Amino acid sequence: MFRAHFVASKKEKKTSIHLARIQQQRGEDLKGYVRRFNHEAVLIPNLQDGVACAAFLNGLLLGRFKFSLAESKVTTLVEGLGMAQSFIQAIEICTGEESPRQDNKKTVVEDRNVQLDKRPLK
Repeated sequence: MFRAHFVASKKEKKTSIHLARIQQQRGEDLKGYVRRFNHEAVLIPNLQDGVACAAFLNGLLLGRFKFSLAESKVTTLVEGLGMAQSFIQAIEICTGEESPRQDNKKTVVEDRNVQLDKRPLK
């Protein structure tokens, strides 16, 4: 009886399989996905960086950031998160939004809402 109760109350350790199930949701901005993904990634012991990087990329919605991340051939989660931070800052600058540190009520515009300039290059 004690053993059955103890095993049932024991917390299950998270693995890289759990991380692979984390997906960016429709309507969720990049910053929210990065925060959620990173929060879960730090809970996984002995997480291999290549596995974490692949899970991060696979969980992203299709869009400019996912394409640029895949194109750059990043191999570590640190590189991917660094690119995400740069992309988030670029969106904030281009949309005129202030950093959330200055005003917590503002949200980052979603990647797919940012329009590409379709003029031909000269």
